[in-house]
Amino acid sequence: MEISLEQSAARPPKGVYDLHLPPQAISILQQVRTKMTRDGLDNLMASIKAIGQKTAGIAIGLDKQEAENYLQQVNDLWGTGYRLDNYEPVYFKELGDNFYLFLVTGHRRLVAVKKLELSFYFCQLHLQVRFLDAFILQFHENIHEEVAKDDEARFLTVMWRKQKSMDEGLSLSEFARRHGKTPDAIRRANRFTSLPISVQKLVLPSEEFKKGVAFGILCELARLQEARQVKDRPYSEQELIHLAYVLVVQQKTAKAAATWVTAQIQELQGQGNMFELSIEEAVHSARRTVGTGLEQTVRIGSEHMRTVARMHRDGRIGKIASGASVNAVTNAVNLTTKLAPDILDGIKGARHAPIAREALKKVGT
Repeated sequence: MEISLEQSAARPPKGVYDLHLPPQAISILQQVRTKMTRDGLDNLMASIKAIGQKTAGIAIGLDKQEAENYLQQVNDLWGTGYRLDNYEPVYFKELGDNFYLFLVTGHRRLVAVKKLELSFYFCQLHLQVRFLDAFILQFHENIHEEVAKDDEARFLTVMWRKQKSMDEGLSLSEFARRHGKTPDAIRRANRFTSLPISVQKLVLPSEEFKKGVAFGILCELARLQEARQVKDRPYSEQELIHLAYVLVVQQKTAKAAATWVTAQIQELQGQGNMFELSIEEAVHSARRTVGTGLEQTVRIGSEHMRTVARMHRDGRIGKIASGASVNAVTNAVNLTTKLAPDILDGIKGARHAPIAREALKKVGT
């Protein structure tokens, strides 16, 4: 694809152009999770269709070497597998060279333009930038968006590493000041990104944890791992995952996790008053917590349902089957059915096993 800059004069800073580009010329890398609802996208499409695209997106144009560096950094930090040969460069005839165009901000606008099958996307294009400048631009533009803490941590880590490599005298405090962050925020970012990608991804919603593991809890695990590495006793990737699950199951907040990690580090350094907790002990403790929590939850839920049923029979309340309550009961029944084989396996040989088995069979039918 060939594009001309003839109709667009560069404006400050040098190399920045306001252009109407073919939407297919700009590539989107999914290293930043943006919130995009169906209604929000429909409203934006209706607005663009009625009055046109009034707000420009921002894109960067990188030469081949800088584009390769950019993709490598993204792959390293986000665990993605982007390859440059999957993207088509754009030839700018005035510059006599090819550039790879990547979107920085304006994801929803670009998606809307593509869905409307419009010919052009209004864009502020930064040409001939270095890949580090691309990250800095992307970070500061996304400050105005709801960027997830883990994504922000990856941006900060990239910028810290590169700027430190170019200026060995750069202090962490000065770097933090330049980017409007506290030194502790930079430390947390560096710790979080030191975790294996599989552990970092625990922050995402999953079947086990609808909201994911809290960013703060994972940062504390990284602090513990850092201390263990000093002692040449690092946890394995799987052990870190187990510990993350243990802390969530025990309903620890990031603050409580920090207290627990500090105690573990003190013990590791020979300063504590308790035995260092092994992975096996932590998992065993979590099992006890799960068992107690399950028992309490079921007991409270059962008591509440019995009370509601009794009041309904006595005529003290009328309709009890609201949409929300029906959904809650349906979800509980479905989950119990799904867990039934595991529950039965866990109580095998117990005194009440036959009774439980019959009750679970009724739920399943």
